[in-house]
Amino acid sequence: MVGGALLLIALLASNAQAADGQFPYTRFDTGTLDALFNPPNDVCLQLPGGAAHAGNDTDATAFVYADTGCQQLLAIVGVGGTWDETGPPPLPARSVGFGSG
Repeated sequence: MVGGALLLIALLASNAQAADGQFPYTRFDTGTLDALFNPPNDVCLQLPGGAAHAGNDTDATAFVYADTGCQQLLAIVGVGGTWDETGPPPLPARSVGFGSG
């Protein structure tokens, strides 16, 4: 039983890890720069104002979505990669997830 408990603790600890770095993005609504810092892995994060452009300066893969619930995948952005909204019609990113998507 102790082995099972240790495995559970290890799994919970690994799920709580964050992507190291930042995810800067240009807000779709205002054109200003915003960013997420050390975002948690395997969590759907909303992008306030939407994103027209984003860069993945974290150590994890970013999954960029058109909706706020991380259901409509727009792009998979690797470490060091960028994403740009391409229209028409304009379709900003509304959420992002890191890690396994």
